[in-house]
Amino acid sequence: MLLAPAAQAQVPERPFVKGGMGDKPFITRASGRTSIGGYAEVHFRYEREDGVTEELTFAPERFNLFTYTPVSERVRVAAELEFEEGGEEIKLEIAALDFELHPALTFRGGIILSPLGRFNLAHDSPANDLTDRPLVSTELLGTTLSEAGMGFYGAFFPTARSRFTYEVYGVNGLGEEVLTGDPAGTRVPAGRGNFENNNNHPSWVGRLGISPVPTLEVGLSAHTGPYNTWMADGLRIDERRDLSIWVVDWEGSWQRFEVLGEYGRISLDVPAESALFADSQQGFYLQLNSHWGRGLVKALPASAFTGVARGEVVDFDADQDGDSQRRLTLGLNFRPEEDTVFKLDYQRNWNRDAFNNQTQGAALLLSAATYF
Repeated sequence: MLLAPAAQAQVPERPFVKGGMGDKPFITRASGRTSIGGYAEVHFRYEREDGVTEELTFAPERFNLFTYTPVSERVRVAAELEFEEGGEEIKLEIAALDFELHPALTFRGGIILSPLGRFNLAHDSPANDLTDRPLVSTELLGTTLSEAGMGFYGAFFPTARSRFTYEVYGVNGLGEEVLTGDPAGTRVPAGRGNFENNNNHPSWVGRLGISPVPTLEVGLSAHTGPYNTWMADGLRIDERRDLSIWVVDWEGSWQRFEVLGEYGRISLDVPAESALFADSQQGFYLQLNSHWGRGLVKALPASAFTGVARGEVVDFDADQDGDSQRRLTLGLNFRPEEDTVFKLDYQRNWNRDAFNNQTQGAALLLSAATYF
């Protein structure tokens, strides 16, 4: 998200969200006022579960295109179109109009990336150091979560080194498919895509970013509102049921090390007569990156290596044992330059079903991603 010139003048230049909507490299002007760019990603995956090969495949995972247009000094339009798995799924991920009212207050409307944790805002494959996205982001929160809505964002700078950012939007919210859309049970990602509000009542989503120094930021996010249809033609046909999500995210760096992660918790009202649906879920990931070997490859003076370790847990029913996933990933990647990366990851997975039966698995992943 691009800060206003006046805001940028107060502090050293920093993106609103590192790796987010306004922090895209290689955006080049095509013609007129519009600039374009994108990224591409390809995977090789070898996965085994309980001694059986589950997947051995090459996958053209993603091909994304994004555009940015400064319509005038105060009006900007940005968009991102995503093609997944060779075009099997095509999604308009972002289509947002910004109108700057003040350096600390900008209106945004359209299809937005919900500010529900930092990773939903900054999930581009070339910017991330492991092949697979965190389980808490994909399986629990539904990254990428795009919603139709409008609201405001901005930044404040108490000192030359500290910063507060905020985003708050009214959105259509999630649909009742969070209960009915996945045979595995309660799954928030199944309720995405509610582009025509199913209950004529908005939900609210927002994030506060607290950065006391440029190398540290903690984010607090929330998403709340009804998910079911309880009125039809003026008649009450059901009880209103609400869904609330809270997320804490963090990112810090010191010398060649980075620590980042997220914790998310979900609570929702479920039909009282049913014991099949979970009403409380949670998950987290913690990741440590170590950058080293810059310029070690003499022919590529801008190159660098990164060692990565990530532990993560998601629990789809926090009130009882079972229905959970755990994962440990160790990775090594090589960047011939900052915007291109080759990743080699090893995963260990432990999954428990709703009856608390455990299966174990492992995976070897090789991927490449680049901005263009």
